[in-house]
Amino acid sequence: MTVTVKRIGGSLAVVIPRAIAAESRLEEGTALDVSSTAAGILFRRAGRRQRRRSGELAKRLVPASYARRTAELLADPPIGREIAA
Repeated sequence: MTVTVKRIGGSLAVVIPRAIAAESRLEEGTALDVSSTAAGILFRRAGRRQRRRSGELAKRLVPASYARRTAELLADPPIGREIAA
């Protein structure tokens, strides 16, 4: 199937035929990754970042880094109308 590249404002656009959009389950607003390959232009459905559970994120925290940062913050005296904690 051949489609024509069209100019829309300052960009170029390709209209995806209805049959291909239906087959690929594309709808208005679907995010696509566009990349250039040796064979041509490749459109892929944009992947979502994998969601992580809060427990997994908590395991990666290093308490020592928080202690160091807290000490750095408390080393400076209050300036202006700051309230000393």
